[in-house]
Amino acid sequence: MGVRYMPLDEMDFHSRDWIPHSGWPIGQADLLPYYKKAEKIVQCGSFEYGGKISASDDKRPISWSDNSLTSKTFGFGSRHVFCQDLVQELTHNQSVSIYLYATAVELETDRNSRRIQRVRVSNLTGKTYWVEAEIFVLAMGGIETTRLLLASRGPEQSTSIGNEQDLVGRFLMDHPIALEAGILHPASSKVFAAAEFYDLRQVNGYPVMGHLALTREAMEQHHLLNTSIMLFPQPSSRQIRAVNAMKSLFESGRYKITRPEDWSGIAKHGLTAMAGLDYIALGVYLNKRYDQAIIPHLSRGGWTSQPRFYNRFKRFDLILMMEQDPDPSRRISLSPDLDALGMPGVDIHWSWGDRCMDTASRTLELLSGAVRKSGLGRVELPWRNGELQFKGHGACHPMGTTRMSWDPGQGVVNPDCRVHSVPNLYVASSSVFPTGGYANPTFTVLALSLRLADHIKGLLATQPVQGSRSLISEATNS
Repeated sequence: MGVRYMPLDEMDFHSRDWIPHSGWPIGQADLLPYYKKAEKIVQCGSFEYGGKISASDDKRPISWSDNSLTSKTFGFGSRHVFCQDLVQELTHNQSVSIYLYATAVELETDRNSRRIQRVRVSNLTGKTYWVEAEIFVLAMGGIETTRLLLASRGPEQSTSIGNEQDLVGRFLMDHPIALEAGILHPASSKVFAAAEFYDLRQVNGYPVMGHLALTREAMEQHHLLNTSIMLFPQPSSRQIRAVNAMKSLFESGRYKITRPEDWSGIAKHGLTAMAGLDYIALGVYLNKRYDQAIIPHLSRGGWTSQPRFYNRFKRFDLILMMEQDPDPSRRISLSPDLDALGMPGVDIHWSWGDRCMDTASRTLELLSGAVRKSGLGRVELPWRNGELQFKGHGACHPMGTTRMSWDPGQGVVNPDCRVHSVPNLYVASSSVFPTGGYANPTFTVLALSLRLADHIKGLLATQPVQGSRSLISEATNS
């Protein structure tokens, strides 16, 4: 499947009065040329930035009878771009030096200004190095960027670098995911054929996958966070239980479980698997013949490429991926525990929050109404004791901990991704996102990084580096 790509929606950059602390100091138009450059780098095809469906896509999305839902696409690209192609390109670039086994553990400012003078680098051999440069860029994830800033203090500073307003580490966001958020029971098997747009497939030689999303009108009317809905066809509950029972039997054989107290459970799994042998046999055949998952899930697609697929499935499982509202109480802080390099670990304070729960509930209710009005079937929601009960967690997309702002009192970096209080320190990371939409952050991180690269090249063109200061000092014992 590769890496999932999608630009942020235009609305994601706007300040929305129902979402406190929302709004970027730049807009989608500022990133558009860099999104276009990013497309070529990651080889994911071309997006329609106006939110329209590509005219070259021969699969059409479902038409809805109201204005609550729309359809959009994710793009996908090979991970080899990052793991192989760009690594080789940088390795052979004579103007680039790459140092492995070299972990940045501290930033050091000079005594007379707020500029970063050098960065301390260490590894597990016990040696420490200092690297000097004119400009420093922290190109790390939302957690590690924050960790390094919080762990670094100048010689006469009472606060960590960039943390004069106590904002470094705050506004931690992820993409809340609701698994088993509901079940769409189609009115007929024709609905599966009508849903081909939402499968992973090839368009112009690139993998894409459709999904449902809230319209701007629905978000404004109901005060909701930006949210996507993914559809995954499933067999009957009996057949799903049979597949899971067969997996349990394989696990039992793998670990050679032969204790007498386990035999009753093994026998139960065997009976359950036998009740669904029809589907297990078909699934194994399709897996071998078409390299398809026995049960479609989040990391696999291609179910429409199977013969008579519309007769194989009985329902759609629903998965939500949502934007999270920026909240200063969600944060990353340093822990007293030290790692092998002497750096403090981190404590992560994160939860869904009421706004995300309300968005999930209202989104599913809107979907249920749209499905019913369109004659597509009905949506079964997991209500228990008056509340929705589903498996909820995060997507491991940490964002927002060094958020971008015009005002130093509202964020850590300025619109050029430079730390407000440090003239030569920049951040290229999802940590600068003021809000995160529901799109995976990699594509926007790459666009921001390309924009930052142009900015730094412009600086160097007008203020060339004096001499060669990007030097590594002699190693010393730590």
